[in-house]
Amino acid sequence: MTARVDLDLRPATLDDAGIVAALETARDPDEVRDPQMLRYWWTKGSADQVSRRLVATRNGAAVAYIGAAHRPWEATSKRFGVIRPILHPDRWSAPAYSHLVHAGEAWLRTEEAATSIATVGAEFERELAVYEGLGYEEVRRQRISQLDLVAGREHLLADAARHRKHVISQGVQLLTLSEDADPDRMQQLYGLMNAAEGDVPSTVPWQTVPFDEWKAMTFGNPGIREDRFWIAREGDAIVGVSMLQFPPGGGIPWTALTGTSRPVRGRGIARALKYATVAQAIGLGYERVRTNNDGANAPILHLNEDMGYRLVRPLIELHRQMT
Repeated sequence: MTARVDLDLRPATLDDAGIVAALETARDPDEVRDPQMLRYWWTKGSADQVSRRLVATRNGAAVAYIGAAHRPWEATSKRFGVIRPILHPDRWSAPAYSHLVHAGEAWLRTEEAATSIATVGAEFERELAVYEGLGYEEVRRQRISQLDLVAGREHLLADAARHRKHVISQGVQLLTLSEDADPDRMQQLYGLMNAAEGDVPSTVPWQTVPFDEWKAMTFGNPGIREDRFWIAREGDAIVGVSMLQFPPGGGIPWTALTGTSRPVRGRGIARALKYATVAQAIGLGYERVRTNNDGANAPILHLNEDMGYRLVRPLIELHRQMT
C-alpha cells in the first residue's frame, strides 16, 4: 500500500466473515478471530444496531475492512457512532488507514451521528497516531487482562472450592443454567443481566433491548452454552451470574459478564461465580482466559488482581465530534 490510496471497498456480506476474521487475526496474531463468532456479531450480536460494513480484497483475501454502527436514534439520547477500521499489516500506511477512518465517518455523517468512537489497543501506535492527527481524543481506558490457568491451576482450583463453600454456608447455591429447572429463570436472568450491564462504567449509555431480542442475542451466541453459564440462587431468586465465552473454533475464552444483584453485593458471590467459571475452563483443558474491564470499575479490577489476572494491554477509547 503506497501513499496513493487504492482500496476498492465493497459491501461486506456474511460470506466474507471468514476472510475478515483472517484479516483481524493477521492484525493481532495473539488474538485469533473465530469466523463463527464474527458472523454472530454481524447478525444476532448486533440485532439492535444499524450498521455498514465494507471490505477490500486481493487474490481472495481481505486486505482492508471498515465497519461502522450505531444504536437506533430513538433508543438513545446521544448520537454515538462506532467505527472499526482494519488494515493488513503487510499493506499498512497512514494514508490508507486514514482512508478507512474517513469511509466510516462518511457513513456516520449520512446517519447524522454526533460523535465517532474508535477503540484501539495501546500497542497499535501507528493507528493511534492517525487518530490523533485526525483530531480524536482519548476519553477513557479499558484493561484487557489474562489469567494463566496452567501456572495458577492448583491455587485457582483450591480457591474455587473455598469460595463455593463460603457462599453455600450463606444459603446460596451455585449451579449452571443447564442444571436450573425454574421455568422463570430466563425472565430473572433478563432483569439481572440488564441491571448488571447498566452498572458497568461506560461513556455510551447501556441500552436495554426487549426480552426476545436479549434472549436471541445471548443464547444465539455460539460461544455461550447453558452448561457453561453459571448462576447463583438464593431462595427463589437468581442473584448472580458469570460466564465465559468459548469461541467454537478453539480460541481464548473471554469473560462475557460477571454480576450480582445489588442487595447481595459484598458477600463474595461474584467472586465464587467467577472462580467457578475458571475452574470449569481448567477442567476443559484451556490454558488461559481473558477479560476486558473498564479502568474505572474498581471492584472487578481488584477481584481480577486477586485471582492472578495480569494486564495484556490497555484499550483506549477515542472520540471525535462530527459537527
